[in-house]
Amino acid sequence: MFAYYRRPLVHNRIRSVETWISEVAARYGCDDPTGRTFVEFESPIRLLWSLGEFLDQRIDANIAEQVRDLAREHGYDYDRMHSYPTPAPALWQLIGAIESAGGGIVLIPSLHHLADLEIPETAILQHFSANLNARVVWIDPAVGTGRPTCAGNRPGPGGSPTGVLGEFRVSPFCAAVKMARFYCEECLSRSGLAVLADTIDELMLAIVGPAERRWSGNVDMLDEQLVVRLIRPAEPGVLVVEVAETREYGDATLDNTLRRICAAGVKVRRQIPSSGGILTRYEVPIPGSVRR
Repeated sequence: MFAYYRRPLVHNRIRSVETWISEVAARYGCDDPTGRTFVEFESPIRLLWSLGEFLDQRIDANIAEQVRDLAREHGYDYDRMHSYPTPAPALWQLIGAIESAGGGIVLIPSLHHLADLEIPETAILQHFSANLNARVVWIDPAVGTGRPTCAGNRPGPGGSPTGVLGEFRVSPFCAAVKMARFYCEECLSRSGLAVLADTIDELMLAIVGPAERRWSGNVDMLDEQLVVRLIRPAEPGVLVVEVAETREYGDATLDNTLRRICAAGVKVRRQIPSSGGILTRYEVPIPGSVRR
C-alpha cells in the first residue's frame, strides 16, 4: 500500500489528509502507510519566484522586472520558463518503490494531484496499470467533481449567488462523514451562509453517517456512491440540499434522526429517477429570510 499527494493542494489539511490515508489503508487490512507516503512539494521555480515578488513588495527592489529584462536580453522566453510543468521527484520515488515491490495499491486524494506535472496524468495512470501492476484508489469523495466552488453566477437575495453553490461525491473509499462535513462548511462559508453550518452539519451526519456505516468493511458496496449538491434557488429564504444515491430503496422512509431534523422546518421531497437510485431534496430555511 502506497500513498501520494501534492502538498500545495491540501493547504492546511495535511493532518486530515494523512488521517484519511491511514483509515483507507486500514480498511484494506494494511499497516499505517506513513513510511510509504510520497509528498510532492511546490515547484521550486515558482516558489523562488514568489519569494522574489514578495521581496519586491517589501523593499521595492524591482527584482521581478530586472529578471524579465535579463531573460529578454539573453533570448529566453520568460513566460514559457515560468509556466513549465511542475517537477515531480516524489512521483518518481513512488514509481521506483512500486517497481521494487512488484505492484500494489496507490491511495491518491483525486486526479487533481496528478495534473499539471511534467508527465500527463493519463500517461501516469496508464504506466501504473500497464507496467507497474498498480491500482489507484481515489480517496477524496470530490473526485470527478472537483472541490466545491461557488458556481452560482446570478445574484440572489442580498447579493448572494444562486444556482449550484457546491457539489461533491461521497464514496466508500474514505472517511465519508468527515469529508461531507468539511466540504459543506467550506461552501457555506464562501457563499455567505455560515448561519446554516450547524443545521447542514447535522443533516450530513444523518444522511452520510448511515451510508458510511453500511459501507464499512463491505466490499459488495464499493460501487455505491452518493452525490451532494448545495443549491441556492432564486426563491428567497431557502437552501436546497440535493442528495442523489445510486443504491435502490425498497422503503424510502426517513430514519428517526432525519424525521427530527425535518420537524424543525426542513422540507423533504423524494423521487425515483428513471435511471434508478433515489433523489432526495431537503429544503432548509435560512434564518432571518422571508420566503414568498
